Amino acid sequence: MRTVLVTGVSTGIGKSIAEELLKNNFYVIGSVRKEEDAKHLSKNFPDKFKNVIFDVTDYKSIEDSKSRVKDIIKSNDSYLCSIINNSGIALGGPVQYLDLEVFKKQFDVNYFGLISVTKIFLDLLIGSNTRPLKNKIINIGSISGKRSYPFVAPYTSSKHALEGFNDSLRRELLLHDIDVILIQPGPIKTPIWDKVPNIEDNPFLNTEYEIPLRKFNKGYLQAIEAEGYPPSIVGEKVVEIMKTNKPKTRYVITRNIFKNYYIPGFLPDRWVDRLIGKMLGLIKK
Repeated sequence: MRTVLVTGVSTGIGKSIAEELLKNNFYVIGSVRKEEDAKHLSKNFPDKFKNVIFDVTDYKSIEDSKSRVKDIIKSNDSYLCSIINNSGIALGGPVQYLDLEVFKKQFDVNYFGLISVTKIFLDLLIGSNTRPLKNKIINIGSISGKRSYPFVAPYTSSKHALEGFNDSLRRELLLHDIDVILIQPGPIKTPIWDKVPNIEDNPFLNTEYEIPLRKFNKGYLQAIEAEGYPPSIVGEKVVEIMKTNKPKTRYVITRNIFKNYYIPGFLPDRWVDRLIGKMLGLIKK
């Protein structure tokens, strides 16, 4: 049986990835920060799911979990065929008023945490890459890694950094015939956005950015509601990738892909600046 390590399986995209893999006869080792966060998967898939407890921002806790991962794989006469780096948070606000600690926290989870997990478990992928289907690392990025918007600079910059890491690692691991794939979701209806404070509680409303922030918040929440996919679509794409030796290097998952992804990339930056500025009230003329 092929075993997959998935980070952040308690809710949202990570939980859906784990569920879709389990339904397709993969064995899943899912990381959570607390035992109770894995109860749903442990209850519904007792024979094919085990959890490991670690925080991606705590390098030692990840290292300490490695022996458990090895024991689980050995007990199932299995092998690690994939690492799926999913753990993430979304932070934002006007850069002018954000503490540097916000950026550090964002990168600790979305970027450095992902690198830590990859480094610690990579040797298990390399050592078991002898089967017909090559082993893979799948990183969950975002269309925000290519398309930047105001007021989400911490999140967007962490996903831009992931783009560079993903491409560099993919080319390095040609030596070991291990593929590295990036999935770039657009709006997905997950609990990550439930943690966004109510706009009236936004601490930056008492700044000159009040009107743009209100417009941005309203527009993004409307986009989630109107265009947001269920997280299961990402899980289904992961299963598809796992079943082929010739996946694409990146997969964009969003509705209206030309409007939301391709067209902003084709247009000159200044045009996009003006469109966004006018839409959010950042341009007064």
